[in-house]
Amino acid sequence: MLIVVSGPDRVGKSTLIQGMSEKLKNESIVFHHGPPPSDQENIFDYYRDDIRRWQDSGKKVAIFDRAWPCTYILEQHRMKNAGHFEDLVDLELWINDQIDGAVVHLAQLRPWHWSAPLHVEEIKKEHPEYFHWRIRDEYVARMQEHRIYTEQLQNFYEDITMFPSVPLVSTVPPGEALSLCEEALRQTGE
Repeated sequence: MLIVVSGPDRVGKSTLIQGMSEKLKNESIVFHHGPPPSDQENIFDYYRDDIRRWQDSGKKVAIFDRAWPCTYILEQHRMKNAGHFEDLVDLELWINDQIDGAVVHLAQLRPWHWSAPLHVEEIKKEHPEYFHWRIRDEYVARMQEHRIYTEQLQNFYEDITMFPSVPLVSTVPPGEALSLCEEALRQTGE
């Protein structure tokens, strides 16, 4: 099973992933993803590479910390392009063939007020030289990205991906999150 964890910044994805990995013990492998490298032929190639690494590892479960949904959404928002939609569809078709549909999206979603204080703390830590107006501007930019990312992620799950999704809007124990993912896969096609 491949679990793709997505959600806006500072909503608890890493904590959830760590807990799920610990719950699975030696049966899982975790891949953390950032912006796609610009030195690859296709924007989604490094997800293919990590799926191959997972398959070669023999682990039962792979957990992707951010992946193609994030790239698709943030490419549109930050880079002002179409998100490489055709490449995204090609990737999902390839993944479906490679791992026989055993993919589930796990969304950690929170209202802005939940993560807002963490953003302020991070801005001040990363940029102690910022004056109040610059902190405010960065804060507002992050607030807008949080809203846009959340809305587009929900649209991605409903209208684009071929794989089931599990939206979490509160903190759930890692074992429960894993059970919800397994249940979503069982219900696929019903």
